[in-house]
Amino acid sequence: MWKVGNVMDDVPLGGDFIGYGFNVTTEQGQQLVVFAYETLAAAEDAARQVEAAVELAILVRGFA
Repeated sequence: MWKVGNVMDDVPLGGDFIGYGFNVTTEQGQQLVVFAYETLAAAEDAARQVEAAVELAILVRGFA
C-alpha cells in the first residue's frame, strides 16, 4: 500500500521551494507524488483526507 508522509515546509510550488506539502510514497519509501499548498492549514487538511482515502482502500495502484 501507499503511505502519506508528514506535512513539511519548503516544498516545490511553482518552481520555487515555498509552501507546505506532503509526499505519497510506496511502503518502501519510493516517492510517487507530492502535493503542495500555499498554507500549512490547507496542507494538513489535504494530508488527512488523502491518508483516509489510502487507509480505507482495498487497492491502490499507480500508473505512470
